[in-house]
Amino acid sequence: MDIKKQKNIIRAGIKKARAELSMGTFRSHSQAIINQCIGLEEWQYAKTVHVYVSGINNEVETLGLIYMMFDSGKSVVVPKCDMKLRKTVNIQIGSFDDLSLSEYGIMEPEYKAEHEIPPDRFDIVLVPLLAFDRNGGRVGFGGGYYDELLGKCDCVKVGFAYSFQEIDIVPVEPHDVPLDIIITEKETIRVVHEQ
Repeated sequence: MDIKKQKNIIRAGIKKARAELSMGTFRSHSQAIINQCIGLEEWQYAKTVHVYVSGINNEVETLGLIYMMFDSGKSVVVPKCDMKLRKTVNIQIGSFDDLSLSEYGIMEPEYKAEHEIPPDRFDIVLVPLLAFDRNGGRVGFGGGYYDELLGKCDCVKVGFAYSFQEIDIVPVEPHDVPLDIIITEKETIRVVHEQ
């Protein structure tokens, strides 16, 4: 079976499991993940953070974290997807008022060139995912947006996931970029990359 088919099977299974999470479990697990994130040494020193805006299929909730970032003076950068070009632009926001519901059902900022931040300015990227392994492999939603973004970043790449999203081995393609840290409700996994 080719890698794309393998990933699609993984995606379908995890999406189903995530959709079945109770509201209580979703909230408690998300909070546990956020608590571990803000305890990271890398987080303490980060000034500019690229973060996804949660909202689909019970993905780990980031809205409370974004509020904290506004309050603490960190620069908040969120993705805006251009589905036609299959590309992400990275826009700094100052409040949730800068977001509106896109035609794809996700909260996104309006594109303003003066608010676009290049990936080499990020200190941390917080990445959504559907599945992960302990080598930093991740299965995303299949659009390739984060692969392109992560390939341009030289910063710490942190994945947020629930522990049930772990699989033994993520099938890897040449364009896949491994994560440095994966945080679940149970633990913080630091990936040791081979030199």
